Parts: sequence; structure tokens; C-alpha cells
Amino acid sequence: MGAGASITPRENTGEGEEGQLGPKIVTLKELPDAIEECVYTEDKWPLVIDPDGDASRFLKYQRGSFLLGSIPPEMEKSKLRKLLVGCLKNGSNMTVKYRTMENGIQNLTRYFEPGFFPAEVLKKYEIMDEKCWSGLLRQDEGDPPVHDFSVMDSFVFMVVIEEPGELPPEVHNYFSVIQCGGKKANSGGGNGNEDDAVEAMFGAKEIKKNSKDLVEFGFDGELEEIQALVDKGYHIDSEDGRSHTALSEAAAQGQNHVIEWLLKQGADPNMCNDQDRSPMYRAAFNGHSATIQLLLEAGADREILDKGSGERPFDVAKDTASREVIGTWDYSKTEALMEDRRKAILKKLEERIRTAADREALARMLITQELVNKTIKGDCEGLKSQLIEIADEADRTNRRPIVTCEARNERGQTLLSLACQYGKKEIVELLLNHKTTCEEGLFLDPGEHTWEYRVFSANINSREQKGWNITSICTFHDQKTILRLILEAGGDPTIKNSYNMSALDHAKDELDAANNVVIDRSEIRSVLVEWDNNQGSNLFGTGKLGLGGGGDVAAEEPLPKNGTAMEMQLEMQKEDAAMEEPKKKTGGKKGGGKKGSGKAKLMNAKKKISAVKGIKKKK
Repeated sequence: MGAGASITPRENTGEGEEGQLGPKIVTLKELPDAIEECVYTEDKWPLVIDPDGDASRFLKYQRGSFLLGSIPPEMEKSKLRKLLVGCLKNGSNMTVKYRTMENGIQNLTRYFEPGFFPAEVLKKYEIMDEKCWSGLLRQDEGDPPVHDFSVMDSFVFMVVIEEPGELPPEVHNYFSVIQCGGKKANSGGGNGNEDDAVEAMFGAKEIKKNSKDLVEFGFDGELEEIQALVDKGYHIDSEDGRSHTALSEAAAQGQNHVIEWLLKQGADPNMCNDQDRSPMYRAAFNGHSATIQLLLEAGADREILDKGSGERPFDVAKDTASREVIGTWDYSKTEALMEDRRKAILKKLEERIRTAADREALARMLITQELVNKTIKGDCEGLKSQLIEIADEADRTNRRPIVTCEARNERGQTLLSLACQYGKKEIVELLLNHKTTCEEGLFLDPGEHTWEYRVFSANINSREQKGWNITSICTFHDQKTILRLILEAGGDPTIKNSYNMSALDHAKDELDAANNVVIDRSEIRSVLVEWDNNQGSNLFGTGKLGLGGGGDVAAEEPLPKNGTAMEMQLEMQKEDAAMEEPKKKTGGKKGGGKKGSGKAKLMNAKKKISAVKGIKKKK
């Protein structure tokens, strides 16, 4: 929690029973400390009233799980059990969101079931008691035995509701109530970026005033309109819904007069869209060699990979001229220009620092950038050394680590997620395994862990901003070896992203209009099927969650009871046995029994089996 951040005193809003104090009113920047105060000072779980949605966006990307309580599949008992066990083990948040709490804690109690989601979850000390959590463990589903399991004291259960209003009295018996905000950050009008409030909590980070129109004008080459919007205070790197900036759109169209002006105003030449396609990638794809030259001279990085195919601008360049510009460029110039830009940005950030909390936020941001860069480049030793150094600093100061391996990039991806995307197997193994060895030889109380363990504790099912979990990212990027590691560590292939797609969906073949396979994903799909068979979860066998369409790999369905293959084979064996007896008596000569009846039955059986299988495949 940010040092120096103060908590607004509890205000009496006049709501609830007579004498009942209203919620603590806090800003988003104060929310982490307010939650900590609820848990460690008041010994109650936090209930966060979130009318603006800012707290939800923030909490959704913290370590742990974020569930929508009004959607029954989200609250399925086996899923709740797995998430609760994982959050207790990793000391992370388990958050459930509702629109309102007008029905009180009945929203939760209807899902309570011993051994899955016990009522004790409402009481901090009861859920952390071994007598309670031991009943949640399932060794046959991959959980450790009780003597190897421990609960981290940083576990937090919380509820978020959208609508402020009078809360039933019993809610206050279990929760300490916080209200985050209550007025839109951009209530004064304009095209404000909905994430401004989230960014504001990082103190020194610049708040963007976003304009999608500015992006559109970049595509059309309307420089005067762009200048007018920038003069009104809109950010030079405004984005549209696909994370395109004006510079990116101008690069795609070769609008060099716009590009020159945007670069002079400080536009980021390496800001990518949601597919990680840089302005240079888009310029190269469309064959704008002069645009590529402008971008390179401004510090554009030709080594940035496209998210989907892993291709660089050179790989997709439309013509020889574009490839020549990219290929002959001295990359050392790019490194120098990027370093100059980094220093200039850092200077601007330092100018905005006003408090110790802002300075700590800036340090956190810079360290996060270093960790992200080391991960993408595959610098395993450098990453390990820096994380250990962070843990040692926490030991020396007796304060929480400034960051952990759950540090995220601007897209919400953790270090483990990035390592999977870029195929950095050594880093994946480090983040999965180091915590299991760093406490060897130490004598710790149950539930107690070193800072090094906590710094290296990665959430195997963390999601980025679009809801992609690590398993989906491995599948989409065809990282077969790494996908096996993630699945073995507890990766969930059924978690869907904001596009309602899971790893199971990403493992399907891509088909054209005539149902011909355009992209064959059978290899990555085989990893999921192998895992599914080992788990005995039958995700693919029932067809409910299986991979229908191109390359269906569902297990064969059982044949009907009447006339099954086994029954027909037994019948044939009896017929053959009856034939063999007369043969022995006649010295093997033909005769005795029905001529060829065994072969006829066999052929008949094969035809029936093929027919049944054919019908099922068509279904």
C-alpha cells in the first residue's frame, strides 16, 4: 500500500439504522489503504461501494479472482472451491461483485456449502482455521495434503456493489463498508479516458484526456483538426477502442506531414495497438518506406513483434524499398534514441512529484518497466537477481516489497503471462518453481512465508485487461511446451476472456467459408486433450466444452447398450468356437456348422460400428 496515503475519516451519511455510521468515503488512490484498515485494524472484510466502476477496474487486475455474483456459472460450487483454495494458498484477493446488496448477505449465503464454499468465509479468523480450510482440499484434484498446505495471512475476501443505498443491518456484522468515489472523474464534460481515475492512483503518472476524434483525424491526415484538439488539452497519444493512436493511423496511411508534427510534439513511435502492431509495422505492411524512415529517426523499434504471428515490420513489409530501409538501419541508433526518450519522460515525471507516495509510485513504475523488459528479452538471471534484491529490501526495511512478480505492463499482463507469450521457457520455470525451493532448510510457522516466497508467487490464472488468462495466451501463441507447464501448475483452459473465448476456443482450427482448414491447430490442441485425459475432466468427450468444428478431437462416444461392439464380438466368438469343433473332427475339412458364418458376423459388426461412428461424427 502506498506510503503516505491518508485515509479520509469515516463520514456519517445518515444511512442505515439510527446511530449506524455510513461508509468510509475514499478516493481510488486511498482504496488500498482503506481495505488494509478494514482487514487488519477492524478485523472485518471490506464491502466496497463502487458507483463509478473505478474500484472494480482496479480490483479486477489485482492478484486473485474477481467474480460476477449475478452470473450462476461464475458461482458454481466446484469453481468457488478451487478459487478459494488458490486465494488462501497465495494470499490473494477473492472478490465477488453484485449490483446491489438490498437482499443483504443472502446474495452470498445461497452459494454456501460445506467443503466447497463454507459460510466461515465471512469470518476472517474462521476461514483461516485449519479445521475449516482442510475440508476444502481435494488431493484427487491436485490439491496438496493438509500437512503441506498453508494459508497466507494476506488473503482478503471482499464484496463490491455498484449501487449505493441503505444496507441491511446484518451486512455490518461481517463487513466494513467503504465507498470509492461517487462522482465521475470527467463530469465536467469532454471525451475523458475512462481509465483516468485508475491512472491517477499511481501519483506521478500523467493523466490522459482522451479523444477518439484525434485518432480519426490522424488516419485522414487532417493536421489542423489534430492541432486544435491538442490545443484543447487532449493527449497526443489518445487511443481508440483498438488502442490505435493518431500516429499509428497516420503511419498506416503514409500521412507524413501529420507524422512529422506528432513526433515533434512527443508522440510515442513505439505505442502499439491491441495486437502489438507498432506504427512502423503498419507502415511497412502498407509499403510506406518514407514513413518508416521518419519513424526510425524518431526511435521506432523494428524488433517489436506482432502479438498474433510474432512477425516484425521487416517480415510484413510490402515492398523491397520498405525492407531495405528497415534492414539497413543501424539499430544502435534506435537504442540511443529510446534511452534519450526514456530520460526525457523520467524528467517530466519527476517534475510532477509532490509527495513521498508519488515518489514511491514512480519507483514502482520504473522497476516494473525493468522487470517487464527483462522478461520479454528472456534475461532470466537478471530477472531473478532483481526480484531477489526486491525481497531482500523488504526484509531489511520490514515493509511490503515495492513490486512482486505479479507486476504488470500497461496491458495488464503479469511477468508470467509475458514470458508465456514470448516463449521464454526458462523464465516460466523460474516463476513457477523458485518459490518452492527458496524456503528449503528454514523453520517457519504454518502459513508463514519469507518475502522471497511472496515476491516469486505467481498467479497461474491471472488475466490481462481483456480477460485473457495465461492458458489462453499460451494456446493462442502456439506455445506447446510452455502450455504443458502451465496446465501442470493449475492453468485453467476454460476461463473465458471478454470476447467469450477460452483456450478451448483458441485451440480450434480456423476454417474458411467452405469449412476447409485454413490454420491447423491440431498440435496445440493435442496438448489440451492430453491434459484433459490425464485429469479425467472429460472437457472434450461430452461435446459441451469440446472442440467442435474443424479438427474435432472429442473422444469416441460409447455405443448403445443393445447391439454393442462387445456383444457382437462375443457372439462371433461363440459362432467361431462352434465351427472349430467340427473342423477338428473332420481333419480340417469343410463341413459342420454354417459355412463362413464367423466372417460374415465380423464384417457385419464392422459395418455397424462404422455406421454408428459415422452418425456420431456428423452430429
